[in-house]
Amino acid sequence: MHAIGIDIGGTSIKFAKVGENAAVLERAQCPTPVNDPAALADEITGLLRERGWNLPTLPIGVACAGDVSNETGLVTADNLGWEQVPLKALLTERLGRDVLLEQDSHAAMMAEWESGSLKGEKSALYLTLGTGIGGGAIIDGRPYRELKPTASEYGHMILHPGGEACPCGEYGCYERYASTSALVRRAEGYSSAKEILEDVKAGKEEILPVWNNYIREVCTGLMSLLTIFAPDVLSIGGGISEAGEFFLNCIQNGMEEHAAYRRYYHDTEIRLAVYGNDAGVLGAAAAARRAWEKRTA
Repeated sequence: MHAIGIDIGGTSIKFAKVGENAAVLERAQCPTPVNDPAALADEITGLLRERGWNLPTLPIGVACAGDVSNETGLVTADNLGWEQVPLKALLTERLGRDVLLEQDSHAAMMAEWESGSLKGEKSALYLTLGTGIGGGAIIDGRPYRELKPTASEYGHMILHPGGEACPCGEYGCYERYASTSALVRRAEGYSSAKEILEDVKAGKEEILPVWNNYIREVCTGLMSLLTIFAPDVLSIGGGISEAGEFFLNCIQNGMEEHAAYRRYYHDTEIRLAVYGNDAGVLGAAAAARRAWEKRTA
């Protein structure tokens, strides 16, 4: 069945009407009203009505960064200036119907699981490397966050006790060292991971130590996840994964440095995610469709 996916970002809100096999039938986009949840809810409902998408037969999923709970309907998102915002209630009130809220990284995993790099997998992990780090897990053919809504906060594994302060209130979190924003912070004179990758590929020696240390940090976290979950497949997404085979080879080589990987987890297949910037809207639609079908079964 068709579904609506909405992905709330710090600068724009993406919309998509999604059909079978993740086919995007229609798209739309509007600026994100920051620090004004009511105005954001108005923008979303206004666009849906303008497009004629607010049909009672179409599930609606909304993906957002931060601490997102479909159960409470509350969202805390630093990039939007939100603290415990009742987003679900705001949208339900305006639309006159239910919506499903999902964390953006978990939504991306749902897209990959429905029809992308994790399609058909019963034991898998998804990791997204971006401004922060997030992801999800498929355990025995079921998304772990359906069982435990606070699960899979990979970016806040503490890998450097007493290390850098994290906005979550802890110190030494994974994302302070292995997110793409962490990479840019450590690379003097660069403004984006894309610029860094270009110079790494070109073999510029001054950036290679920063890059090698970054890969080491990413792989250290991956090893922790493998020892906990021992998945059949690990998929990596986020903007940096668009570097393709070069990035995947760097990760593979980094994992080979770990004796436990060589001994116990070499059978875990490491893949790159396939949906890129569409992952949020596709995953929000997939999660909403799944919830709708379970409710009406």
